[in-house]
Amino acid sequence: MNDAPSTSKLIFKLNDDGDKLLALYEAGETKPTLNHTMIMETLSQQGLTHLFLNESAIEDLLHKYDLNESFELEIGERQDGSCAIEMDSDNMSASLTLTPPYGGTPVILAQVRQALQEKGIVSGILDQEIEQALKDGEATDLVIAQGLHPVPGVDAHFESLIPEIRECKPHIDEHGFADFHDLGQFIVVKQGEPLMRRIPPSEGTKGLDITGRILEAKAGKDAYFAAKLQGAEIDPNDGNLLLASIAGQPKLMSNGVIVDPIINLPAVDLSTGNVDFDGTINIKGNVRECMKIKASGDVFVGGTVEAAEIEAGGNIVIKGGVIGHSEHKADKDEAHAFSAKLISKGSISARFAENTQMDAGMDIMIEELSMHNHLTALNQIVIGKSGGKKGRIVGGMACASTLVKAPVIGSNAGAITKIKVGFNPHLQAQFDQLKLDIEANEKKQEEIKKIVAFVSANPKKNVNGLLGKVVNTREKLEADCAQLHDECKRVLSEMTAPEHVQVIVDEAVFSNTEIQIGTIVCKNNVDRGKGVFQIVDGEIEFSLTLFNTDG
Repeated sequence: MNDAPSTSKLIFKLNDDGDKLLALYEAGETKPTLNHTMIMETLSQQGLTHLFLNESAIEDLLHKYDLNESFELEIGERQDGSCAIEMDSDNMSASLTLTPPYGGTPVILAQVRQALQEKGIVSGILDQEIEQALKDGEATDLVIAQGLHPVPGVDAHFESLIPEIRECKPHIDEHGFADFHDLGQFIVVKQGEPLMRRIPPSEGTKGLDITGRILEAKAGKDAYFAAKLQGAEIDPNDGNLLLASIAGQPKLMSNGVIVDPIINLPAVDLSTGNVDFDGTINIKGNVRECMKIKASGDVFVGGTVEAAEIEAGGNIVIKGGVIGHSEHKADKDEAHAFSAKLISKGSISARFAENTQMDAGMDIMIEELSMHNHLTALNQIVIGKSGGKKGRIVGGMACASTLVKAPVIGSNAGAITKIKVGFNPHLQAQFDQLKLDIEANEKKQEEIKKIVAFVSANPKKNVNGLLGKVVNTREKLEADCAQLHDECKRVLSEMTAPEHVQVIVDEAVFSNTEIQIGTIVCKNNVDRGKGVFQIVDGEIEFSLTLFNTDG
């Protein structure tokens, strides 16, 4: 009688030291079915799943089992918990990765402290985060140390001591349009009245990285009151206080206040002659034909300007209108000569204007009609009152950096109406000059480098410290060149890109109108309703939607 076939046996047990998990298999003639799930269930029943299990070793076990070969395999082990600390490149933070134990001993606070010490981390340690991670038993890239960044000092700055002071120009609403009902008011100060206080720079607060290294803070930049402020002086008892030295109208600057005296005139005509005044001029009535007015401050005209010239260092405000005439040249490309000229470093506003040249350092605002004028504004040109339908540009040219806006542009008859936006002639000229200065500086640097190389190669030529002098010259040129590049970047950042400017029409734009945005020209040959001319995908498009707003 034959014996019964032997059955395979598979057992799991720990080694004698209790730190390794072994799988022992004794092959037999028959073997039960075995898979990964059954192995895990068996280990769970034996209370061995808390150990670290080697998956590749378990796969090897199943393979050998399928071959019915006797074996003894190590498929797991006890593992203690571990911790690893990583520091960032600038030593301003450190992160903890905490691996839990598998049947072994968990990481304790002393181990983390030891790891921090080995990394040289002594500052900014976040104890609560570490304790919570140890309580949780695991963590991945948890920040447990954070340095203190240095806080730069505050630059010196200036505070106006005249709360009600404001620029005498139309209020600009939230949409960027002018409100002609709010042109500002005169503000008058008395001699000895405080105007502005200088707040000195602060040193800043030092920082500390996680290794305990002190990080120096950048001190704030100093700034002083501008020199030779008209009508103002520094308090002899307080070098940070600016006082009015005369009575007059205060005008804010970035680092000071000037005080303009004011002259009041009933009119400007042959009885007064031409007026040239270092201050603000307030004219109650009209400015007659052929008169010339020049002021370092504002010019206010309560009546009409008749073919006269006005130049102001501030704003020009005309309650009435401007009526001039132009001499048309035989050459159509040659600029017309206008008898009425308004030149302002600030803004220009009037009720209407005809045959007038206006050049404004800020805005031009005309309430009703601009006819055959040449308008140039370094910011925007707005024709018509905000929300109103009355206002038209007919003929002539209107040039602005950011915006030209009117209810109606052009007409069915007469000369072409030209609108140009997206350029700043003053900034462009400044930018071009800076480029020339940089080119000249770099040429000088190349010449100096050749001299340095020659003297270095021929020490006998280094007479009376020539090499040192030449090197100093080179360093001065390099510093000047860096300053020129910074100024070039500043000017470039202030130049308005064509993609951010518009020509806005509130009611209608007629044919025989030419629109130019940047270098792109659009000849409008059809009558249109309300809409916006702007750059879309490199071309001028007319639509009802403002695509390029600041949000």
